[in-house]
Amino acid sequence: MLPVASLLIAVLISTSFCAESTKWSNVTGTSNTVFPTDVGNLGDTAPGLAPMTAQDDTLNSTEFVKGYGIDMRSKPLGGNESTDIYGNFGPYTTWRPAESLFPETNPYRSMPPSCQLRQVHILHRHGARYPTDGMDDGPGLFGAMVKNGTRNGTFHATGDLAFLNHLNYTIGQALLVHQGAQELFDSGVKHYYEYGRLLSNMTTKPVIRTTSSSRVLDSSRYWTLGFFGWDANERMNLEVLTEAKGQNNTLEPKYACPNGKKFAFGDQMRKEWQKVYLKDALKRWQKNIHGLNLTIEDMFNIIQVCPYETAGMGFSKFCSLFTKEEWEGFEYDGDLKFQGNSGFMSPMGRAMGIGYVQEFLARVSNHTITNATSQNTTLDRNETYFPLDQRLYADFTHDSAIVNILTAFNLTQIGDHLKATKPNKNRRFRASAIVPFGARVAFEVLECAKGEESTPFIRIKINDAVVPLNEGQGCRQSHDGLCSLSDFKKQLQDSIKASHFDLACFGKNGTDFSVTSPVSQGQLSNAQIHTNQTA
Repeated sequence: MLPVASLLIAVLISTSFCAESTKWSNVTGTSNTVFPTDVGNLGDTAPGLAPMTAQDDTLNSTEFVKGYGIDMRSKPLGGNESTDIYGNFGPYTTWRPAESLFPETNPYRSMPPSCQLRQVHILHRHGARYPTDGMDDGPGLFGAMVKNGTRNGTFHATGDLAFLNHLNYTIGQALLVHQGAQELFDSGVKHYYEYGRLLSNMTTKPVIRTTSSSRVLDSSRYWTLGFFGWDANERMNLEVLTEAKGQNNTLEPKYACPNGKKFAFGDQMRKEWQKVYLKDALKRWQKNIHGLNLTIEDMFNIIQVCPYETAGMGFSKFCSLFTKEEWEGFEYDGDLKFQGNSGFMSPMGRAMGIGYVQEFLARVSNHTITNATSQNTTLDRNETYFPLDQRLYADFTHDSAIVNILTAFNLTQIGDHLKATKPNKNRRFRASAIVPFGARVAFEVLECAKGEESTPFIRIKINDAVVPLNEGQGCRQSHDGLCSLSDFKKQLQDSIKASHFDLACFGKNGTDFSVTSPVSQGQLSNAQIHTNQTA
């Protein structure tokens, strides 16, 4: 891992201060290289202090740190030695297989003996990162409040919180951290073992796509390093799609769908929920905090320090200052956010993800896209940048875009309708299982023999868990999750129509449609669309 770690340091140094420094409208005809990667639009970033857990980690040393380099041995407040909190970090969970997501298909994860793998489409989230907030919001705001209070002598902490008197908040902003680099490098290695033979005898380099966001771009680099090896740049072409206003991009569709972020029902629900699951923590912390009147919003900023500090600095003292129940509440907080803002409870969820669905259909059907939505058509109608004959596709993106896309694929298996203050312990939709750091979705295209004939099938895996495809995806339900590809494609055509892309993304609420509360199908219903509209 030393070469990988060294490379990341170089990447962090080179990208920390050049956000927005260079811009291309797209990657064709504007650079002297066919596949430029320095296209700007990295986003706002800032480096953090380098960790030194050999000196700073004060957790009980009788238990060894295993697996990842970060220390995940902390126990919750009042918890026993077997209590794990690191799977309750929602979208900030370090990658792990989603073993409990679809337990009914776990016995059938092996490829059926009558089937041959022909193609795979991998949709991948970036790895662990610093928070996207700077020092004026999120965990950085709490760090700034403590620093200012300590500087002017008004802040003092006692008891278990006494360490705050010497707190030095050193977490950076938005950059991929070393934990994320390891997640993506390991993922590349794992995917090579799973799908490497698909590239045998290929005469052209595969095109791997990523957005221009710093953490996503760097994630794609580490994944390709793990999959292809040190000479990855000679064995594949990395296509960088710009994240910027006026640019269509199916891997970050917010600029192609202006209404996409306007209906944040998830944010509304999670604020209600925070008043419930953080109220005891607020009382507990305030007893030992002097000179600073904490709020529920402050407590949400504080609890986030644990997952971010763990990923960025290697360990965190904040993790053991919350109970297991509070960590489970934090996990549900993330579920509300993503289901309400990007998933089946968002009226824009399906529309935001439908562009990628169209690209998937184009790839498996070997045809160009005609009725475009959020695609960059300059690229998608050029087979140099959007080849239709690859056996392996890999696209790198963000957590919200993945939830959009799974909604557009109509994966109702994770379509739970969540209540703001009443978590359902049996819910399928868990951000920690669906979009943890380094999340990956694999769409496997198989040919399965029946007698002398063979039929194409589709199988979908979310973080290694096989989705039990059913009638919601146009499939005959089967124990192994396989679905006829032709049936699956027909349903996707229906999903494209149901997305009402133009109306949803460009219509006016109150004039063209009426939305006042969360929906259940990730789309505008016929009842919500005004009669003067045809969508």
